[in-house]
Amino acid sequence: MAMITLREARHGDAQAIATLASTLGYPVETAVMQARLDKILGLADQLIVLAEDENHTACGWLTAHAFGTLASGYRVQITGLVVSAQYRRFGIGRQLVERAEAWARSLRAEAVVVFSNVQRTESHAFYPAIGYTNTKTEAVYRKAIS
Repeated sequence: MAMITLREARHGDAQAIATLASTLGYPVETAVMQARLDKILGLADQLIVLAEDENHTACGWLTAHAFGTLASGYRVQITGLVVSAQYRRFGIGRQLVERAEAWARSLRAEAVVVFSNVQRTESHAFYPAIGYTNTKTEAVYRKAIS
């Protein structure tokens, strides 16, 4: 297996992040991803971690957001996780999640949570295998604000 390093994302990572996002079924142009990245890079409540192989090629990423709610307390939510197909099953996803967990501990969050689309059958095996418990099934509603 290739040597993998994790690092926080930087301004110039938009193309790699966009390419990996498309593997999840979220195609996005690099310029759009750059604008998204620019809005959240450097914010204290956001984490963006990139996994790279020994050639400095991005092979995965994780995003997480720290926030508090009256009902659930202060927590970190994993908002995105992707590992390129050729690097799956080598522990990269686990390393990325562990980085989010370490960040959550440093913030004194009460928990790390993740929502996973019912269509993502691989993630429904992955998260329980690394200690996560399915606590809720819910519908998600969305309204575009123009």
